Amino acid sequence: MLASIFSNLSGLSVLGYGLLVAGIIATAFSKQRYLLLYTLAGMGYWLSIEMLQSAIIRILPLSEWNAYVAAMLVSWFVFILWLGYRHMYITPRKQQAKAAAEAKYVEHTPVYKNYQPKCQ
Repeated sequence: MLASIFSNLSGLSVLGYGLLVAGIIATAFSKQRYLLLYTLAGMGYWLSIEMLQSAIIRILPLSEWNAYVAAMLVSWFVFILWLGYRHMYITPRKQQAKAAAEAKYVEHTPVYKNYQPKCQ
């Protein structure tokens, strides 16, 4: 099985795939491993676009190109709804929590009732 796979690949293909695997492994063990997550997230996003496009082609009488455009518009609409939700509900809660946490801070300087600074 393995011999038949390698018999179809040229030496440069094996070298290229080897360098690709070495680069992925090196990235996974480096401080930039988050780049692999960005790559996987992009691949997942495009997979969702492909699935939407094929569903749109089955449902509506559109060409492939128009179905891709419609799938992109649907995904952007969902993204805009998510941003609106974050702006309307999550951001004010975070700001309130931050203000409540800041109200609990105590400075490390003494507080005097009639404090007058010497230099103004």
